[in-house]
Amino acid sequence: MNIVDILDRLIAISIDSEKRYRHAAKDVERASLEAFFQWQALNRKAAADDLSAERRKIGGGANEHGTLAGLADRAALDFSVVMSKGDTGVIEWCRQDDDLVIAEYQKALAEELPEQVRLMLERQLERVRSAVGKLDGILSVFGKPRS
Repeated sequence: MNIVDILDRLIAISIDSEKRYRHAAKDVERASLEAFFQWQALNRKAAADDLSAERRKIGGGANEHGTLAGLADRAALDFSVVMSKGDTGVIEWCRQDDDLVIAEYQKALAEELPEQVRLMLERQLERVRSAVGKLDGILSVFGKPRS
């Protein structure tokens, strides 16, 4: 995979993740969860912006859209919330998404990358892993630790 394709894929994934967290913030009842999800949405937007800036340096326009799978996933959350998964279901949904985001970053980091891109991706991946740790902590408070 070439650098442009890698960046485009991660931009789309970051945009999806930002939208997912914004959507999640609207679907939870606890104000602390809403604030956490909004903060994560900002982090994912910053990641997409940084990736887009790097993409522009390489040449060409940047991807400003998420994926169709991301759109379908957000629609599924609407249905799940309606079916009473509640805050715990929303948290688990975001946690599962972060597993997919981590896998995409690991896949990208396995490729030959310019050093500045590699460092940026490693920083972004660490932020996602930090969010996963926080989500796991929140789930354990709700009595549903990850296994």
